[in-house]
Amino acid sequence: MASRHRGRILALMGLYQIDLVAQDLEEVLKFKFYDKPVTEDEKEYARFLIKGVVDNWETIDKHIGNHSVHWELDRISTVNRSILRLSILSFMKEPLLPPQIIIDEALELTKEFESQDSIKFINGVLDSIRKTLVPN
Repeated sequence: MASRHRGRILALMGLYQIDLVAQDLEEVLKFKFYDKPVTEDEKEYARFLIKGVVDNWETIDKHIGNHSVHWELDRISTVNRSILRLSILSFMKEPLLPPQIIIDEALELTKEFESQDSIKFINGVLDSIRKTLVPN
């Protein structure tokens, strides 16, 4: 499980670069920005997440916009947008991963990379999106 967590961290950092400075996708997927040891499995998982988000960017952002009450997408921090995007992609493309695990992982990333104030926001938005994307 730690491997998936590190893959998500890589993906989060890559999406941050794409969103904030319009870094080229192929450059991001080389992970030159990450200076710690990383396994090929972690890189592959991160690539799956990053490519999935990029390929579904508009659909994912529409879900965020529809479920983030009183928050325009551009007012949400780049880190929070990236965490939400990763999680929504997992709801969409990882049906064997329990939705609560996806939300818990998002909250862990939020604790690591954002402020405490963001935790309730991320949890609320993802729980709302989960109800529309994941069949009971």
